[in-house]
Formats: sequence, C-alpha cells, structure tokens
Amino acid sequence: MFYNNGMERLLEIIGIVVGMYVIYALTMGKWNYTSQAQREHRKTELKEAGLSVRFYFMHPRTQFVLTLASGGIFTLYWLYKQWSRVLRGFKRLDGTPLSGSAWGRALGGWWSFFALGNLINRTCEYMQKETSWPSWLWGSVWLSGLGLVFVPVEMEYRLAGFVIFCFVPTVLQRRINTLTAEHIPAFPRAVEIVVMLLGAVCVVGCVMAWHQFLGR
Repeated sequence: MFYNNGMERLLEIIGIVVGMYVIYALTMGKWNYTSQAQREHRKTELKEAGLSVRFYFMHPRTQFVLTLASGGIFTLYWLYKQWSRVLRGFKRLDGTPLSGSAWGRALGGWWSFFALGNLINRTCEYMQKETSWPSWLWGSVWLSGLGLVFVPVEMEYRLAGFVIFCFVPTVLQRRINTLTAEHIPAFPRAVEIVVMLLGAVCVVGCVMAWHQFLGR
C-alpha cells in the first residue's frame, strides 16, 4: 500500500512540475521587449523590487557533492553564505534594506529559498543573463524532494527525494555563477570541507541515536 501511494505521489509531483513549467515557458518564461521604453520600465520595476551586487560563488558540482556527503546539512551553510553576501549587497530603488539576519534566513530556508530564487532571477534579468524557472516552482520541487525523504515508501523513492533536495540548490548556483566572469575552481574551500564533515557526523549520529531509541 505504501509502495503504491509513493508511486502515485511521485508521479503527481512530476506531472505538476511538468505542467507548471509548460505554463511558465509559454508565458512568463520569455520577456519580449519591443521598445527601449519597455526595457527601461522593466528595469525600474526590477530595481524597485530589489537586486543584489553580491552573491556566494562556488562550483555547482562541488556544491552537489558536498550536499550529498553531508546528508543535506551543507544546504544550511550555503543558504547562510548566500544571504550573508546578499544582505551586504542588496540594493533597492527606495533604499529600503532587507530585514533579518543571514542565520535567521538560513534556518528559515523553507521560505527564504523562495525569496533567494526571486532575487537571483531579478538580478539575472537586470544583467541580461538567462533566468531560471520561477522560484515558486523550484522551491516546490525542493520541498517536495525533502518531503519524499520522510514519506513511508520504498527506499529508492526516499533516495530519489534526497537527490532532488540536494540538486535543486545547484540550479540557483548555476544562475548565480553567470553573474561573474571569474574562474570558479571545482576544489572546495577548506571551510566547506569542514562543514560537510560536521554535517555528515551529525546525520550519522542522529540516525544511530534514532535506531538505538527504536531498539529499546
């Protein structure tokens, strides 16, 4: 029963994502500026919503591997690093700064992930770089992957959900990396390796403690 329910939920997620992407690709996915006036109007809208001149740059494959190896914990560090840069580089037309702290936004990733995706897309569009799917779509896929990890289904579906959860942030990172012309090395920084190892230890410890608790 759990197996069939898991399959149905996975197929529903895939169908919803495909449908949302088709709608997005046919409508908002393509901005068509027929005049310079329209372009300037859109630039003003983007500046009113807010842009950032600072982001955290790292190689997407490195990010994916570190996130997998840390049991997903590396995503918290990644969110913290992104928001710590964004909070220092955020610019809005009326001068209003972003509220909150980098750690607060990292721990509240279930909502700040959507805000980060919107900010990245706005900045990419303003800089005339390729944008990604809207953040509500990627954020939904990201949270669905995490949710699938905890659904009582076959292990392969939980693993698929975990891979999705680890992969989606790399999509945002790829868009971020288009904003710099600097070479981004694939070898991780020392602090990133330390965070990955600490995350792996925490996850293994939690799993062992959980099994010991159930064993009692």
